[in-house]
Amino acid sequence: METETSHRRTGRRWRRDRVRILQVGFLCVMTVAAAQVLWWMFDQGRFARQMEERLLGVYRQDVAVAERLLAGGEPPSRIEQTWPHVVVEGAEARLAAEAVERLRAERVAHYNQYLWEGAFFLLVLLAGMGVLWRVLRKEAHLQQRQQNFLAAVSHELRSPLASLLLATETMMRRELDADKRRQLLARNLEDLRRLDGLISNLLDTSRLEEGRVALHREPIELRDAVDEILREVSGAESNAAKQLDNRVPAGLVVEADPVALATILRNLVDNALKATGERGRVVVEARGDERGTSLSVTDDGEGFLPEERERLFEKFYRPGDELRRRKRGSGLGLYLVRGFAHLEGGSVTASSGGPGQGARFEVTWPARGRAAS
Repeated sequence: METETSHRRTGRRWRRDRVRILQVGFLCVMTVAAAQVLWWMFDQGRFARQMEERLLGVYRQDVAVAERLLAGGEPPSRIEQTWPHVVVEGAEARLAAEAVERLRAERVAHYNQYLWEGAFFLLVLLAGMGVLWRVLRKEAHLQQRQQNFLAAVSHELRSPLASLLLATETMMRRELDADKRRQLLARNLEDLRRLDGLISNLLDTSRLEEGRVALHREPIELRDAVDEILREVSGAESNAAKQLDNRVPAGLVVEADPVALATILRNLVDNALKATGERGRVVVEARGDERGTSLSVTDDGEGFLPEERERLFEKFYRPGDELRRRKRGSGLGLYLVRGFAHLEGGSVTASSGGPGQGARFEVTWPARGRAAS
């Protein structure tokens, strides 16, 4: 079974690499084609000028012949009839200005024709190269984020499983007093909740992307919903010393889907807790008016660079290096917050003063779910 799985992975990797090789090869071909178009435009301009100079040389030779014929007594009318581009004035022959201007106009017309045609093909090639380059960059970024996600999920699964295994083995091999046994069971419960949260995020992500989320809105007391989430997370040992402050006013009601609301609150609070230190603080506030209802979660933790505020909601995105990361998380929490907020017809925003200055995330629901007592 393990060998078969390895073969499937190798096959998928080979197919992905083959597609990437074809894309890069096609980009190289388009680059060469663009260079050829540029050379063709330059060469046609040079050819048009050479043709003009060659014809001017021929015309000047005709003028010299006409002068010799005039000196030999040839009638001027016959010379002008034979060479329309030659003008006879007295005993002298010269090149007609109209002929010179006509040659220049033909050269310019010839050059403009190939210039516009070449520019069109060049523009098409450059546009195709730009699109292909963006696709390649997007695929590279997505592949990097997927690798980061796999590393994060592996860590998220391994840590609680190892803790569960250790606690279970300890309880089986030793006779423990009631307090110690209670501590180990509480730790097991925290690890199981952590695993349940990760699996729920994975399933919710799949449902969102497949469009299998059906919302059932109902009036929900917002303070009670926040209290339930805060009680859930405050029981974790890692959050024991952190301050959780629910400032949502009593009687504030929002019309939303209970599952979607719980997912939004849980991920926002969990994200804030992960960003704070051992004695950090997380504040949940809300307000309602005629435009709708908004809820904010503020922490005094790590913060982020202002230019990252949009990328935080991308799937798999987590600032920093996965190989040196100490903060847990899969990179799906804020992605789910934005997805469920948009399904509810609302929005979510993030703000921070910079690294080390905390962060604030705010979710809004439309007037359909404005505050009501």
